[in-house]
Amino acid sequence: MQQENEPRNRRMNVSYRPLGEVVRGIFFILFGVYMLLAERMGWRQLDLNENLVYVIGGILCAYGLFRVYRGVKQLFF
Repeated sequence: MQQENEPRNRRMNVSYRPLGEVVRGIFFILFGVYMLLAERMGWRQLDLNENLVYVIGGILCAYGLFRVYRGVKQLFF
């Protein structure tokens, strides 16, 4: 009887922190992609040096991928 409820109880104890990591990571990735593509697509003229925009966009995308990786790792492994 105890073994039947074990998988269900394990699902109920899921923490929301890893899910938050994934969501924040997705926002960082989207903002990084926006930084990289805004100038080309004509969405907005950023008043920064072009190289600086690429560096910041790349860092934001890399950090977002790291956050998504950590969240997925905590959720499933």
